[in-house]
Amino acid sequence: MSENHELFISGDGSHTLISPIFQTSYHSLHGAIQESEIVFINAGLEYLKAKSHQNIFVFEMGFGTGLNAILAKIWAAQNNIKLCYHTVEAYPVPMEVIYKLNYHNIIGNQQDFIDLHHLSWSRLHTLSEYFDFCKWDGTLEEIELEPKFDAIFFDAFGPSTQPDLWNIGIMSKMYDMLNDGGVLTSFCAQGAFKRHLKSAGFMVDALPGPPGKREMTRAVKVKMI
Repeated sequence: MSENHELFISGDGSHTLISPIFQTSYHSLHGAIQESEIVFINAGLEYLKAKSHQNIFVFEMGFGTGLNAILAKIWAAQNNIKLCYHTVEAYPVPMEVIYKLNYHNIIGNQQDFIDLHHLSWSRLHTLSEYFDFCKWDGTLEEIELEPKFDAIFFDAFGPSTQPDLWNIGIMSKMYDMLNDGGVLTSFCAQGAFKRHLKSAGFMVDALPGPPGKREMTRAVKVKMI
């Protein structure tokens, strides 16, 4: 394991990491997998499934450990729904740390999980009938992508840690990246964050949060009439 990353067992038995750069955890200490499933799979992908989406374009802010991506890949196969999944990461986690993570003990799919990290950057890979995947090595501020997305998993470190990623400018960029009816979900329920989302044009809902958090946020780009 890298000397610069601390590994912790979260409340649901799955690992999370402490970032050596930002000195904060990648996931909820109350349960890493639980948090990802509630915030991004249930509030994001299941929301779109209920609206009869069969071909979903996903953008994830913060590839990190790859947990959200592998859960999305599993979900796509289980639901026979095609995902085209793009993600950006400015601080890739070293492979020696990735190999230590225990997600496979809970969700399986160990080789698929490792493969996500070994894939080349800035190239779209078709990994299955239901999952295309592309990861971008860079910052959210500099990335410009062609497709419009149906779901944004906004999983940056929190506003107190990465304040530049939670301002009105970034939320306006997220709004522009979404198709009409698209959804942005985040673990964050900070008042300023929700105000920035509303200022950017989103309809914002406060949802019950994962264990350890009273609320989380889902924001929808309302269809233009």
